[in-house]
Amino acid sequence: MRAYADTSWWVAFKNSSDAQHEKAVGVFEQAEDVAVLWTPWQRVEVYNAFRQLDKAGSLPQQSANVFIRSLEQESRLGYWPHVEFDWIEAVRTANELSADHSRNLLIRGMDLFHVAIALEIEAEKFLTFDGDQTALAKVAGLDVWEGDRS
Repeated sequence: MRAYADTSWWVAFKNSSDAQHEKAVGVFEQAEDVAVLWTPWQRVEVYNAFRQLDKAGSLPQQSANVFIRSLEQESRLGYWPHVEFDWIEAVRTANELSADHSRNLLIRGMDLFHVAIALEIEAEKFLTFDGDQTALAKVAGLDVWEGDRS
């Protein structure tokens, strides 16, 4: 199963002190064949989230650097299969999602982009702990993994 994980999932997965950490890790217990895909966009978004959490003092000192180095190495080893996507098509898809759903749902621009990329790379599962993003992913037709429910 090919899964796209948003920033909320990656932060919870890597940070053992995050309230959602056990649920994030639990995805591998529920679906042993899951391949959590890694895209260039996640590299920007997730690494920035770690750095911002570090700046805010929400992570133990130097944890952001450890998480980033860990993800870099794990990606090189193939733990997180690297997937490219067509950036122009992803932007178009995000705009279409906005036109179709922004009048009915609370949607940040980056949430649109995460869902658009998941659609573009044909992810079979969407991993998130963000309620607003869950709503968007579902109306966009994605199968959303919701913590302890599959």
